This record gives sequence, C-alpha cells and structure tokens, in this order.
Amino acid sequence: MKKAIVTLCIGEKYKNLFDEYCRSNWTAYCDMFNFDLIVIDQNLDTSERASKRSPSWQKLLILSQPWSDKYDQIVWVDTDVIINTNNAFDITSSVPLEKVGGVDQYAIPTKEIFDISLKRLYDVWTRDKVPFIDNRTPASYYANRGLPVNQLQKVMQAGIFVCSPSHHRERFEYIYHNYEDTHGGEWNFENPAMSYELVKDDLVKWIAPQFNFCVINIISAFYPYLLNIKPSALKSFYYKIVRRLTEKEPLQTSEAELQALKNIYELSVFMHFAGCPHLMPKMKSIL
Repeated sequence: MKKAIVTLCIGEKYKNLFDEYCRSNWTAYCDMFNFDLIVIDQNLDTSERASKRSPSWQKLLILSQPWSDKYDQIVWVDTDVIINTNNAFDITSSVPLEKVGGVDQYAIPTKEIFDISLKRLYDVWTRDKVPFIDNRTPASYYANRGLPVNQLQKVMQAGIFVCSPSHHRERFEYIYHNYEDTHGGEWNFENPAMSYELVKDDLVKWIAPQFNFCVINIISAFYPYLLNIKPSALKSFYYKIVRRLTEKEPLQTSEAELQALKNIYELSVFMHFAGCPHLMPKMKSIL
C-alpha cells in the first residue's frame, strides 16, 4: 500500500505555525507508518471562483493531481493539527479502499458528551452575544445550510479524513464543482456538502475520535471553566497589539489551561485546533 498525508499550507502565517508546531510530529508519524508527506503551498485552483471562497474547499481536489494516482490511500489533515506519536496507530488500518475514513463530528469524544459540550458552548456564546447557528442535531446541521432534510444522524468532520484516488476522485470533484459556500463560507465551508454527499450514500467508514480530537469540544466538555476566563481590558489590549505585530499569541498560559491542553494531548492521536488555532503556541512546553 502506497500512502501519503497531504495538507494545504498557504501564507506565511500558516507556514510558520505548521513548521513550528506540526512538521516534526507529522514527519515522525509518517516515518512510523510509511506515509509520504505532501505539504501544498499554492492553490490547486486559481480560478476567480476559487478565489472567492475558502482555500479549504481545495482539499476536494487533492485526488485530481498528477501525483495522486500513485497512492492507494491519501490522508487529508488540516494544518491546525498536532499529532501525538506516543499514542499513534495507523489511521488507515481500518479503512477499506472503497470507503472514506472519517470521525463523526457529533461523537467527539462520545455522542452523549458532545451533546453536553455543544450546549455549554451555546450557553457561553449566548451570554457573550457571539453569533452562532443552532445545530443541536445532525439533521439541523444539514437543514440550516440548505441541504435536504433527510434525518441523517452523523456529520463527518472534514478536517481529517482517509480517501482513495481510484475510488473517490469523481465524487470529490462533483462536490467541488456543484456546491457553493453558504453565507460567504462562515457556515463551515465545504464540510456540510462533503459530509452530506458521503454520509447519505454510506461511503464513510467511521474511525476513532482520537483521530480528530477537536480541542474546543473537549475543553467545553471537561474544562468548561476555561471558557469563562477573560483577560483584563489592559491585557486584552496588549494581546491584540502583540498579535498585530508578531502574528502570534503571546505565551501567557495559566496553569489550568496548560494542564487541560496536556490532558487533551495525552488522550489524542490527532489533536485538532479547529476554531482555536491561537491555542497552538501554548503547546510549546508540552511538545
């Protein structure tokens, strides 16, 4: 089996983040399980249409590249992922070639705990007047984005997945060319369309949540007190200035935050900072 891990890393800010916190542990994982590592640093589609939506859509084109045909399986991983090689096992080991391997977004780490986690997040966002879409069920996740109401009970989290060029190229191209962002992309970019097309046709082999351990969900489930930590006005102003000058979050990490991140890291294989990449620099002392 010829396998590769592929990601798209465009822009100096994201390249620096990837090089500092991801490249070494990704490389170690690839060495352990015989993957090639392919880091794409340019858009695969440079059309006007592509420029008007998130580069995240272009993960659907990785099976259409001249180099992709030489691989039996390709693993897509978003760049905001840190791999814990201490817990590592091969993400492709249980995924048949004809299936797309993915994690159920509504079961990280379990369905019951995710329900609690989501409610807590919604409570915090409501309190802080943060706009959000109420997606308490998979069916509402699809319906709120204009997809058919179909009672699907799972949503594939598309930040990490296993696929096969020989089996999934045409389906991925269909999704890329036939769907658009909803509400300018702020409603999860390609994830709804990709999940809908794959789940409705029973193309997903569900894999362990440790392969897409979403940090924000785990914090909300097990460390909800961290959601209430707010810097003082002076410190908040300082953080904004530092970020503007350095494009990095200053490493001001409480002991509680550090311990929570360490615990999450120790439970994960692929620790995914979706929606909270500003927490990645806080991992410096853990890695």
